[in-house]
Amino acid sequence: MKKLISILIMMVLLANIANAGSITISSVESVPSKVEPGSQTIIDVNLRNQGDSSIKDIRIALDLGSSSLPFIPLGSAAQKIIDNIKSDKSKSASFTLLTNPDAKPGTYKIPILVQYNENGNEVEENSVIGIIIESNPVLDVAVEESEIYKVGQTGKITIRFVNKGLSDIKFLSANLPKSSLYDLISSNSVYIGNVEPDDFETATFDLRFKQKTDSIPLEVEYKDDKNRDFKKNYNLGVNLYTQKEAVELGLEQKPNYTIYLGIIVIVIIFFLFRMYRKRKRQRL
Repeated sequence: MKKLISILIMMVLLANIANAGSITISSVESVPSKVEPGSQTIIDVNLRNQGDSSIKDIRIALDLGSSSLPFIPLGSAAQKIIDNIKSDKSKSASFTLLTNPDAKPGTYKIPILVQYNENGNEVEENSVIGIIIESNPVLDVAVEESEIYKVGQTGKITIRFVNKGLSDIKFLSANLPKSSLYDLISSNSVYIGNVEPDDFETATFDLRFKQKTDSIPLEVEYKDDKNRDFKKNYNLGVNLYTQKEAVELGLEQKPNYTIYLGIIVIVIIFFLFRMYRKRKRQRL
């Protein structure tokens, strides 16, 4: 029984050797190996003939049929034919691929298939190449809403964080540094968390402005989907007015000094009248 098994194993090995082809994929390279959405990459596949005779009509193809692969061939189809590779020689085939503009960052594997006929036998050689799609996060920061419109006023300022890129923004935090422009009533640091592409989050700070300004500083820190660290500083525009400007813009009503003056006059007359009556009584 053991002898029979050994014979079967030897037959399988001999069959594999007999079917092994002469053409091998000696190297596969993409330039660049890391691409951004909407950009191009060139894939070079190098084939070597390790056999004793020339091989003709070698078909080489990139399998881009999967819907998960965000690549489109440019200039030619995803299949090419090499007319002939002589014994102990090499030839290469190049493919130019365009990455979809909305491709999600990540690592993508592209199958490579080589087919040819050798001594009446159809031979296939398979390989794979990995292409990395990278996209830096695009974070847009602006003041969304403010309760404060004049110097000396205390209120809330809400800041909006929008992810306009294609990759995730993770562990986002914002810090409003100390400044002579304002007093912070709330904590100066807020943790926001993750912001997915085409989404936004908000954070709120309580403060009181001590002098007029048209912007406030903000420091943010976050990571991308590959855990790379990012630190950025922003100057966020604010609309802050003096008392006079607030009245002119209709944000506040103009004080009616005539009423105040009238009240003061009435109060003075009242006290003068009381003093007059008191003195008159004393004379009597």
